[in-house]
Amino acid sequence: MAMFKIAALQKVLDNSVSLTELEMANKQYNELTAKYRDMLQKDNLLVQRTTNLEYLECENSSLKEQIDSLNKELEITKEKLHTVEQAWEQTNKLGGDNIMDKATKAITNSEIVSISKKITMLEMKELNERQRAEHSQQMYEHSRNTLKHVEERNFELEAKFAEVCFCVSLN
Repeated sequence: MAMFKIAALQKVLDNSVSLTELEMANKQYNELTAKYRDMLQKDNLLVQRTTNLEYLECENSSLKEQIDSLNKELEITKEKLHTVEQAWEQTNKLGGDNIMDKATKAITNSEIVSISKKITMLEMKELNERQRAEHSQQMYEHSRNTLKHVEERNFELEAKFAEVCFCVSLN
């Protein structure tokens, strides 16, 4: 019976891995794990920088569009002011002093200026709200695209991690 136990133990010993091979495999595993962890950290940093860059580019283009829109609105407002001034001058030339006296002209002039300012303010408010809505839509699209990229990257990283775990388990 002792011979049978010795033979069984010898067979188990033959099928086992030596301590040095086990330590070498563990060392390689730890090195691979450390390299993979470093790679993930660098990749996450790169993804974060890319996301920040995309956000800033989107914000920059949005601000450029706002500047262009404001410049157009300024031109339109200048044209409106010029048209109102011309109309006022034309009224003064045609009407003369016979139609309106100076007090009536002053009242009419202040009313025109007041109405013109109110119209301009309402147009500016409308433009501002429109720009805010466009900006919000652009930021929503940017956030959605960023989330999509992060999800894709996460899937890739999970696949790589599974591949590394599979390779390590084979060794």
